[in-house]
Amino acid sequence: MARTNQRIRPRMRPRKRRHRMNRPSARGSHSFTRRTLLQSAGAVAAMASAPGLLRAQPSTIKIGMSAVTTGRFAYAGLGQVVATKLLFEQVNATGGIEGRKLELIVRDSRNLPEEAVKNVRSLISADGCTIIMSAESSSAAAAINEGLRDTKVACFQMNSEASSLTADPKKFNPLVFRVARQGIHDAIAGGAIVSRMAKERGITRWATAAPDYAFGRETTQQFIDYFQHFGGKMEVVAQAWPKFGAPDFTEVVTRLLSSNPQAVYSLCFGGDLISLVEQGNLYGLFKDKLAVLPLYSDYGVIDTVKQQPPNVIVQNRYNWSYPATPDNRKWYDDYRKLGGGAKPHNWAWQTGATAQFIVDGLRATKGDPDATKVAAAVRGSTVRVPFGLDGKVSLRAEDNTLINYPMAYGVAIAAEPFVKDWVTADWKLILEQEAAWKKKQGYA
Repeated sequence: MARTNQRIRPRMRPRKRRHRMNRPSARGSHSFTRRTLLQSAGAVAAMASAPGLLRAQPSTIKIGMSAVTTGRFAYAGLGQVVATKLLFEQVNATGGIEGRKLELIVRDSRNLPEEAVKNVRSLISADGCTIIMSAESSSAAAAINEGLRDTKVACFQMNSEASSLTADPKKFNPLVFRVARQGIHDAIAGGAIVSRMAKERGITRWATAAPDYAFGRETTQQFIDYFQHFGGKMEVVAQAWPKFGAPDFTEVVTRLLSSNPQAVYSLCFGGDLISLVEQGNLYGLFKDKLAVLPLYSDYGVIDTVKQQPPNVIVQNRYNWSYPATPDNRKWYDDYRKLGGGAKPHNWAWQTGATAQFIVDGLRATKGDPDATKVAAAVRGSTVRVPFGLDGKVSLRAEDNTLINYPMAYGVAIAAEPFVKDWVTADWKLILEQEAAWKKKQGYA
């Protein structure tokens, strides 16, 4: 197995199958008519007589993406491809950028960090990409970032919520951006909002379950810290750390249930969260308890679970009703149309925001994909997005991370819009507390 901390250096290797935007369909390729042949011959003759015209055609701007497009978590990566194409196709339909069309090249990592590293290396060396969209988890993101240190490539991490990825100066790379929500932001907002809810209900005994890697462990502890910081009383009576993609959650459910908690907090997501909820329902894990499941609000989870547990508090991941604006609803509808009915999730809006930063950056450089120039253009910038609270999100210059994105908590319900009673987080409070946290960690 390849080491995940390897450096990404240009190296020629056999090309893998990849998805390209605007690739002609093979459908009907054997049904040539005489008219088709004549038209083709005429086109070839015309091009042969005008070689200068051929040379004048600008090349495409290649943008590479490593994503999980097969297996249990394929819905995440496939949704990110849809979110990217939604914007890129709009740009290409209006002539591209300075006459150059955007070409998206996607490689499947199969949710393996070492495969993600190989993908990025290949996208750089074999395909000539200078802009990479990393639709990978925190463990893969860390490996990719380490490997990019010796390259001049702009990379946008769109999934990793582990705070240290961009907050830790030792890990900082000026060409790497996090266009994703961040664990410390979620923990501060969640600690402030959920601590009030728990105090009102007299809840003090908690059990937790989170994925056994940086995001799960870091963010769980941060939630506990800020829950207590904002005056909540918490006794953690049990903690479980299931492996990412675990096939069975019986042991986790049994561990949590045997501790007799008043509340359960879990950062499991996707198929893992569905397994936890459905197996937990069988054993009565959520009966007469408060369940704080931040990632439960994702489409593909909240509208898939067969039996909705009572008393579930969720974070907004993506929902067409928050923010309740015509632009957000239109983006939701357009995404579903392009995605064949699939609904956007948290990673989809983050990818949509990334695509907008890339497009705006390339427009600022007049279509020059030079990584250093694109990075300089997007660093500290604000873009308009349909799902922003005020129609905007920003990339903070000091650490290349996303801020001022939609942040709220609400109550899960069994029917559309699946969440009610949104409580919007205070970004001024989040940023103040984050600054203090960075100082405490030695990051500032």
